Amino acid sequence: MRVVTIVILICFIVGCKNEDGLPAGILKRDKMQAVFLDVIQAESFTAQYVNRDSTKNGMVEDAKLQQKIFALHKITKEDFYSSYSYYASHTELMRSLLDSITAKGEREKYAVLYAKPLKPMPVRISLIPLPAATLPKLFPMPIPSVEQQLTITPPPASIVPLPAPTIVPSPLINVKPIIPQKPFLKTVKQKPQQPIL
Repeated sequence: MRVVTIVILICFIVGCKNEDGLPAGILKRDKMQAVFLDVIQAESFTAQYVNRDSTKNGMVEDAKLQQKIFALHKITKEDFYSSYSYYASHTELMRSLLDSITAKGEREKYAVLYAKPLKPMPVRISLIPLPAATLPKLFPMPIPSVEQQLTITPPPASIVPLPAPTIVPSPLINVKPIIPQKPFLKTVKQKPQQPIL
């Protein structure tokens, strides 16, 4: 009975060994793949966009992004870098890790590129403006009120009034129109037709 218990205990201890053969404290392959992919994408973002901004330090921004990634995956910086050095020292593990990351990136790229295009949302046309929309100002100046329009201000004394217009008789006023004496069309007198016998 003791021998059977010892054999079962040994089988249990051997069966609880890490299936990947990784030592304790090293991230499993799937977890390392997810974290490493996020770190690569963060470094790419920093290289493409943040380094162009002269007001930001690229290394500091990259470190901030890595801290956010580690918090997202609930690991520490030391866990990631110890796992990274372990995978880097074992080239077959690192090669398979990088191949799976590359394949996942390609799948995501093709999923985005060849996805069905989204149907455009129909535009609803309404003659009633939305309550949140601000109406544009139609007049650049304020419109004067009726009282302002009715008040007439006298001209200042320095302005000399214009003289009243004078009417000059035109030589064409007394000209008689030319009326033709004869009509323009000639009238032709027709002879009465005689009946044919």
